[in-house]
Amino acid sequence: MTYAIISDIHGNAPSLQLVLADARAHGADGYLFAGDYCISAPWANEVIGLIRSIPGARCIRGNDEDHLDAPDGDDGQFEVSRWCARAISPDNRAWLDALPEEIALDCQGVTIRMAHSSEAFVGKTLHEHFRTSALPARYPEGAVSREALLDDFRHTLAQDERFCACLATLQQGIYIFGHNHIQSHGCFDGRWLINPGSCGLPLDCGDFCAAYTLLTIEDGVISVEERRIPYDVEALIAQVKTTGQYQNARIWSEVIFSEWHTCREKVYFFLTCADEYARRTGDERRPFARDTWEAAYAAWQDCAGQRWPELFVR
Repeated sequence: MTYAIISDIHGNAPSLQLVLADARAHGADGYLFAGDYCISAPWANEVIGLIRSIPGARCIRGNDEDHLDAPDGDDGQFEVSRWCARAISPDNRAWLDALPEEIALDCQGVTIRMAHSSEAFVGKTLHEHFRTSALPARYPEGAVSREALLDDFRHTLAQDERFCACLATLQQGIYIFGHNHIQSHGCFDGRWLINPGSCGLPLDCGDFCAAYTLLTIEDGVISVEERRIPYDVEALIAQVKTTGQYQNARIWSEVIFSEWHTCREKVYFFLTCADEYARRTGDERRPFARDTWEAAYAAWQDCAGQRWPELFVR
């Protein structure tokens, strides 16, 4: 049995189409989706339609599905969430809302558990080392190779006593999660941790690609293959600029474009910058008023490259 494990699509239907074609070509006969189908690229409705067309696909919800419930308002901060919620059909929204937060299944006697975040399995211990807001400082010189990242991931976690203590409470088997957009995997005393990375918004300081992972179980033997499909980021950005999302949520879209260009986190740092700007100007409104949101983005453009140069290397 070969599963294609896919997570963090974030509305990027062109990327999902590449992944599905590649998975079929490599013999996938099962599909596991680990959440975050919406927000950031403008094709969430198409993403959901593609997933629902796959017979037997197993799916859970992610945290960005909750962001579709942003309240009505005239703020700038949640305009992308409101636009995305309007773009999703009622039937697809009902499907999203009915998804479970976790699933477990058995394959040839091997137990597979899937949740959107590793916190469901090992608490915060993995994220303390490997989260997108920390990764640029960890690799400040430029793109990190897959081999170097995987070696770092496995060695760092194996040396963390708190992580090992959390892991020891788990049964042997396979634990699948996404959320941190860092493609990685490792086996720790019979417990496999697999993060397929982000299909639609890679932030693991590598190459721009559509990332996913193939998991094969044959006669109880487990093998894992990370797949990364490069494609044209400029063509993708040009497509987004023709959509209603870009017209209605231009600043959010531009921040995502910057993330695509470097495969490094920007949203967290931009929100930090926006909060600091709002405090300096005495604006206590949250979510950020549209004028504050736009002025904060201008301030971000002026200072971010000098303040956080590791976010912009390639």
